[in-house]
Amino acid sequence: MMSFRQQIEAISGFSTSVCFQCSKCSAGCPMAGMMDLKTAQVMHSIRLNREDVVLNSTAIWLCVGCETCSARCPQQVEPAEAMNAARILALRKGIKPSVKEVGIYYNAFVGSMWLNGKIHDISVVAVASLLNGRLIEDIPLALKLLMHGRIKLPPIPFTGSSGYRKIRERAREKEANL
Repeated sequence: MMSFRQQIEAISGFSTSVCFQCSKCSAGCPMAGMMDLKTAQVMHSIRLNREDVVLNSTAIWLCVGCETCSARCPQQVEPAEAMNAARILALRKGIKPSVKEVGIYYNAFVGSMWLNGKIHDISVVAVASLLNGRLIEDIPLALKLLMHGRIKLPPIPFTGSSGYRKIRERAREKEANL
């Protein structure tokens, strides 16, 4: 069985062992002030196989994936990829996101990708608003944006080529084997 660190590395495709804790990732993170663990602490915890600490932190859910941490890393460790890998592992293990709204948005985003083969913003926001109990509150703004051409109606779910379906199924099989 793979250790927590090995699982993160397998999903992200990057080694965490070369991180020497310079903390440039934490210094550049725009969300650092909101996180319970700074990016460097998450990376250190991954290297120490502290699975519970990482998967139950708010840090992995508050990471916006801007990749500032990855750009600043002198070792090319890719902390943003490690954060995403941690979110994937948390969901696989049935750990609910420690920031409810972020978890709902994340699941809506991934669901839109699996359904349509691409991300359609209004679909993601509509599902997230519905699940957050804010759909009624958000309708006036959505209508205003729609009327001004700032958003488009969602597409019909992707039913086209079998090529996309094959890619999707191969990805699911590969994910199941990790």
